[in-house]
Formats: sequence, C-alpha cells, structure tokens
Amino acid sequence: MDSGSTGKVPGLFDASRVCLAPMAGYSDAPFRSICGEIGADFCVTEMVSSDGLVRGGDKTERIMDKIDGEGPLGIQIFGSKPLIFVEAAKIAARRDFDFIDLNFGCPVKKVIKKNGGSAIMRDLGLMERICGSVVEAVDLPVTVKIRSGWNSKEENYIEAGKIAEASGAVAIVMHPRYRSQGFSGKADWDHIARLKDAVSIPVIANGDVKSVDDYLEIVDRTGCDLVMIGRGALASPWIFRDIKDFLQGKEPGKIYISDKIDLLERLFRMEIAWKGERLGLLEMRKFYRWFLRGCSGMKEFRRRLAVASREKEVTDIFSGLREEIESKWKRTG
Repeated sequence: MDSGSTGKVPGLFDASRVCLAPMAGYSDAPFRSICGEIGADFCVTEMVSSDGLVRGGDKTERIMDKIDGEGPLGIQIFGSKPLIFVEAAKIAARRDFDFIDLNFGCPVKKVIKKNGGSAIMRDLGLMERICGSVVEAVDLPVTVKIRSGWNSKEENYIEAGKIAEASGAVAIVMHPRYRSQGFSGKADWDHIARLKDAVSIPVIANGDVKSVDDYLEIVDRTGCDLVMIGRGALASPWIFRDIKDFLQGKEPGKIYISDKIDLLERLFRMEIAWKGERLGLLEMRKFYRWFLRGCSGMKEFRRRLAVASREKEVTDIFSGLREEIESKWKRTG
C-alpha cells in the first residue's frame, strides 16, 4: 500500500462510531465478518505475535487471513523487541490491512512474562522506540492500545498517550483499567476523558460497553472519537446494529431466542468452513456460552452443544432447539 493510504484511517475514524475489539480466540474472520454485516464500522484481528509473524507460522498466517467481503480491518501486533516489531509490521503492511495496532495493553501473564502487552507501560522509553520505529518503517497508519497503567501507583496513561502521539500514532485505543485489574472491576471512563483532553489525535474508548445506554454514556462522559466493543459484542453482536439504529433515530429491533439460534448456526457453519470440522467444533464452544447466557431453558442444550463431536450432532441440536422454541410459543400463544 502506498504512502497515500495514510490518510485513509483518520478518515475511517471520522466516519465511524463503533468497532469490534481484538479478542484472542474470538475475533477471527467468521466472527468479524458477522459483526461487520451487523453494523461494526471496522474490526481488528486477534493479537498477532511479532515473533510469530516474523517466523511465519501457519497459525499466525491464518489469523491474518480475511473472508471475502470483509470490511475495513486492522491488525494488532504484540511483542517487546523494536527490531522484531518493525519486521513484523513490514510483513503486515504487505497484506490487505487498513492500519496496524500496537498492543501495549494486554494483561495476560504469558504475554507479560515476555515483556509484552501492558508490561511495556512500565518502560515508556521502550514504547517510544517501538512506536517510532514502526511508524517510520511502514506506510500504513499506526494506532496504539494502552491501559491506565500497571497499577494505581504506576498510573501513566497520559504520559503513554503523549508518547504515542509524538511518535506518530494516528489514534490511541484506551482501556481504562490497570494491568493489575485484568478485566475485573469497573472501567474508569474518566481516564479516557482525561486522555482525550491531553492529546489531539483520536481517542477510541474501550471497556464495559454492553448496551446502547452504555455507548451514549461513554461518549458523553469522555468526548471520545469512537467506541470499541469487545465482550459486549460476544454477548450480543446486535449491539452494533442497535447503536447505529439509535443514532439514526430508529427503535432498536427486538432480539428473540430464535434470532440467536439462527446466528449461532450461521457462525457455526462459517467456522467449520474456515477451520475444518474438528477445530470449528472446538472453537464454537466458547461462543455457545456467550450467546446463550441468560436464556431461560438453555442449560441442557448448551451442555450438549459443548460436548458434540460431529457437525451433524450440532445441526441436529439446533433443529431440536427450534422445535422446542416453536412448541413453547404454541403453548404460550
């Protein structure tokens, strides 16, 4: 992609309102494709190891693949070595991505142990070297994902944001929790507001947005440029549609259990086609848990879906679910 493309992502941010967060094990091509259809303005891949990208592993290559017709897409890279980051970014820049996101926010132990993710927020000099080197090395726009800091005593998101901006990042994704919190507790949206006041590049808010009301509140409280949704989309991918409908003055559509079953089966078929029967069956188990959470009478069906070992078993369970729903509807009128 030529250097003229660097204006594309700021324009994408201007036109966007809500996007899908990168989530390891979840934001693969099938799920991204569905979220894009439903209303996500753009998506970001699962985290990709810079070391793995340089080594050219098959798993890493598959994470970078897109389904035909996918919308705008960023690739998120993590690691700790500036030279490896640069080589990985150059490889990514040769693929069909719209931007590169540098992960300085992941709290997972296996990433932290290698000095990646939010561990880098304890060494802002290293963050500066990585960000500056990658920006200089590629023509694709570069964004940065950060947290509030390592813990409450090492809160440094303002300094990190200013470094990202000065290093040439075009936007900052802010998840307002400390590394010590992981994904527990409540995201402190006031941190996003303070970061927005401190930098002039777009700030993308991420954390605890699970409804249209949450979206409206986080935008109002922080002044963020757009909102990134992760776990809220796992519970209901329709959150993107609902937000867009509200912004257009429409009443959000109702979501019935039959809608969830239809979308689950569609995602199941896409995962099988994308990854093969064995891996597709395994990958879907986590989606069943999210999609059917809180749905009355689904416990036994969810258990059966989680242990199914053949594609036909799953499709038969879906058929039984539909029959159960139809029977219940007839009984209740």
